[in-house]
Amino acid sequence: MNKLSAKTSTILPAMRISFALVSLTVSLLLIADFAGFAPDERQAELRARKLISESLAVQFSILGVNAETQFYRFLDVIINRDDTILTAGVRNNDGNLVFQVGNHAEQWGNYNSQKSTASNILVPIMKNGKTWRTVELKFAPLSSDIFPGIISASIYKLALFILIFGFFAYLFFILRTLRQLDPSAVVPERVNAAFDTLTEGVLILDEKEQIVLANKAFAEKLGRTPASLLGIKAFELGWKYKPEDKSGKILPWTRALQNGETHMGFNLDLPVSSGSVRKFVVNCAPILGDYNVAQGVLITFDDVTVLEQKNIELSSLIAQLETAQVEVTQQNKELHFLATRDPLTGCLNRRAFYEAFDIEFAKAKKQGSELSCLMVDIDHFKLVNDNYGHSTGDDIIQLLANILHSNSRKDDLVGRYGGEEFCLVLPGLSADDAFSVAERIRLSIMNESIKIYERTGPNVTASLGVASIFDHAENPAELNNQADRALYVAKESGRNQVIRWDPSQEKLPESEADAFESTAE
Repeated sequence: MNKLSAKTSTILPAMRISFALVSLTVSLLLIADFAGFAPDERQAELRARKLISESLAVQFSILGVNAETQFYRFLDVIINRDDTILTAGVRNNDGNLVFQVGNHAEQWGNYNSQKSTASNILVPIMKNGKTWRTVELKFAPLSSDIFPGIISASIYKLALFILIFGFFAYLFFILRTLRQLDPSAVVPERVNAAFDTLTEGVLILDEKEQIVLANKAFAEKLGRTPASLLGIKAFELGWKYKPEDKSGKILPWTRALQNGETHMGFNLDLPVSSGSVRKFVVNCAPILGDYNVAQGVLITFDDVTVLEQKNIELSSLIAQLETAQVEVTQQNKELHFLATRDPLTGCLNRRAFYEAFDIEFAKAKKQGSELSCLMVDIDHFKLVNDNYGHSTGDDIIQLLANILHSNSRKDDLVGRYGGEEFCLVLPGLSADDAFSVAERIRLSIMNESIKIYERTGPNVTASLGVASIFDHAENPAELNNQADRALYVAKESGRNQVIRWDPSQEKLPESEADAFESTAE
């Protein structure tokens, strides 16, 4: 199929060129005829008949009237020897036919003019200076009379001959010339064989961008043969540009021919016969001739179709991994939240609270900044559980946790110390500021419980103890114990109040501090 299309692409242009050459030749012949350079066949025939008539007149005049018998015999010989003379006759002055050769009377007909024509010629025989007899010669019609119109002229016959037979002659000549100028003959066979050993696609183009060499590797990528690519222009293969290509849609080999420079790393796509699209990285180097003028270009094609497909698959896999990593990170955050939070209240559990407390305490000690600790406990919580049930008790605990969160900052630590008891660490707040926060919490839990339960439920209150790092606590456990001791005083003094740790009070016994530390751990 490729060979057939290649032959068709060669024959059709050759036929058009042949027809153009024939038309040109015929036109030149007609112009030459119109200008008078071509011979006129009619005029030549008329001149020949005139010469015959004049020769007969001379002969008859020499024979004279006394050799009438010889005269008639001579006329008979002439008629038989010249095919253009059909008949002959001798007529006297009275108009009577005295001698004829052939059926002259019938051929001559009623012609009675005294002037000769192309077919009817009169030769007078003189006697004593007067016309004695008249020889009548009947000639065959001229060719122009047999073939009327333009066909009668030999120049038109010649033009018709050239038009018919010249077309095939020119076509044969052009096809043979094209075979001699076959692009495959530009590159020696040994060079073709060398390029065929390469796994990389190779094309060599001439200065008109026509393919003069295509190696097997490139042709096989297209599903074609190297021979089927020869002679066509490279851009006719149907190249497609990358969407991100900013080269102005100029093919790299065109650039190389225009500026005589090497161009590397162009990305081009090419649809092939199988319906797929091949992806190539194209490199072009000009073939320079005299005066560094590009006479052709060498192109290499690195097929990166599989590589790009792998890159796409890899990018997809990376995207999937990134998505999975985000999910894992989110799950880790959720797990960390679950591991560090109390499930009922969302507050820090005891272990996480102590770890964060250690960090904030060490930071405050190092920077010499404020740090306060609050201990919060619901008053008579056992009665709530006993009278209203543990479900209501859980609701009260959650209510307190919500109030603690709403009255604390982002960097504050809110932890469930145990049961109905909570602990807050407030970095950067003095004891007085922490006392104000504690008072606000106390009022909120009292008011919110009244608002929620009114007369159908418990009226909940809470007691709070406040201590500051500047109360000379040496570690987080000691500061926590100071706040807890203040809470104990609040409960002992009637509950529903806030008590600040008084540094003048007696320090907690060493055994109790050690016990607190072991519990925190």
